[in-house]
Amino acid sequence: MKIENYIRFYGKSFYWAGKFLEKEVFEDCSTLYAFCRVIDNLVDKKSNSKKNIKKFIKDYQSQNSKIQVNKKFKKIETKYQIPKKYINDLFYGINLDTKTVKIKSTKEIIRYSYYVAGTVGAMMSYIFQTSKPQAIKHAINLGIAMQLTNISRDVLKDAYLNRIYLPENMLNKEITANDIIKKKFNKKHLFLVIKKIIFLSEKYYDNGNIGIKYLPKKVKFPIFLASSLYRGIGKKIFSSSYNRYFLDRTYLNFMEKIIITFKSFYFFFIVNNSYKN
Repeated sequence: MKIENYIRFYGKSFYWAGKFLEKEVFEDCSTLYAFCRVIDNLVDKKSNSKKNIKKFIKDYQSQNSKIQVNKKFKKIETKYQIPKKYINDLFYGINLDTKTVKIKSTKEIIRYSYYVAGTVGAMMSYIFQTSKPQAIKHAINLGIAMQLTNISRDVLKDAYLNRIYLPENMLNKEITANDIIKKKFNKKHLFLVIKKIIFLSEKYYDNGNIGIKYLPKKVKFPIFLASSLYRGIGKKIFSSSYNRYFLDRTYLNFMEKIIITFKSFYFFFIVNNSYKN
């Protein structure tokens, strides 16, 4: 797949919001997205995921990278002077997924979400040329919020990869990925836990959105829209029923995206002036 097509195929909400960005900025964001998505796809392969990740990271660290997405990402890394800390933290988080996933508490799910998504929010800040510490802190929290949405949406998908990201302290008894696959669990209770994760994500969306005021003017609305779209997935799950949730993966259809876009436009430009300051 061409690098520029990853965001269009895998990140439909980001692609939608990205169309409000300037072309060059959107292309660089797409490269970062592709870099993260390729790693994610490698770790999601049931066989040799650890070996594949190790090979990918080794190629990235090489002075003469052979993998195309590594070559392109390293160009924007240099262009925007993205700190190695966030890239290394992302690699650390991805390697966690090659082991048995065991999230014991809310603190641990936030920590995990930082490594695999908060880091991406931080890197995006540099692409938007906003490297103030307070701006990065909010960007990290927005990334965490979006990862919590992913976790709440993908419980079934993750079970087939032998992963459960829901904190053990929220579950009233031990549940395995195999239990979820074979439907040997209490749907009502598990859905209640999923809703708790969505409720938790709201705090991080609120904090992430505060950081929009630090962004360049041309970037503010697209990021607010991306936040609103992804947040909309969680809200759709929250207002659903547990029977409907376990039938299929939740996503926003075309009309839902249109409605959220218009609502976001109205709220951003007319109702709330704080984002524009």
